[in-house]
Amino acid sequence: MEFLLEMGQDWVRHFQSDLFRYLLATTTVSLLVGVVFRRWMDRRRIQKRRAGWRDIRREVSFSMLTLGVFSTIGLITGVLYDWGWLQLYRDWGDYPLWWNIASLPVVILVHDAYFYWTHRTMHHPKLFRHFHRLHHLSRTPTPWAAYSFSVGEAALMAIFSPLITILLPLHVLVWLSFIFVMIFRNAMLHAGCEFHPRGWVDGPLDVLTTTTHHDLHHQKFQGNYGFYFTFWDRLMGTEFKNYKEEFRRAASGGTGTNSEEQGLQSMT
Repeated sequence: MEFLLEMGQDWVRHFQSDLFRYLLATTTVSLLVGVVFRRWMDRRRIQKRRAGWRDIRREVSFSMLTLGVFSTIGLITGVLYDWGWLQLYRDWGDYPLWWNIASLPVVILVHDAYFYWTHRTMHHPKLFRHFHRLHHLSRTPTPWAAYSFSVGEAALMAIFSPLITILLPLHVLVWLSFIFVMIFRNAMLHAGCEFHPRGWVDGPLDVLTTTTHHDLHHQKFQGNYGFYFTFWDRLMGTEFKNYKEEFRRAASGGTGTNSEEQGLQSMT
């Protein structure tokens, strides 16, 4: 009985930590878009349609379900750590300085590949309904959609954390930094307004995705699967042809597209 009580308390702590990160990221991005830079962001809105309160309530509700799944995987991760299966370390001196510096970019690169291929796989007709359809109910997403997943998708996203810490040695602070980068990036990609400057897609930073890049995925479904980077979509021919055109329009303050009128377009 005492063991179950301790497990329950650990689960609650995981839930509270995940909830804190979710609310910090989604609230920050929402305030930037809707309050602090509202006039500027309204000119950079990607779609004409705006999400309603019913959409936001759905996104928040399913995000709470996702946090429950994350907490369960977090509990399992803690057990694996106690068993010595994870390569998390707390002393910076345990590994060379170059690895302490390089490990965060390495994890982001690995996560981008993991996200691209799992995300694309979930769009297979036999899997989409069971794994990913719920997330795509957000046709015009908001930052609150960052964790609006089905149970299956939430589990698939959550298991990356124990997997990467089994495969790679990571300092605890590097691992936590990755978690924060991931949720803030997620909230920003679902913001519905373009944050990036107009010249973004015309220079070397074009290797990084933008809000428009992911918003087009929500509008059209079959393409633009990448999370941090554009190179997997370009390598595999799954980037929408009109991505840069739509980005320039949004970043220039052009009229938003209407997601209800968007059909599937051919891809590069």
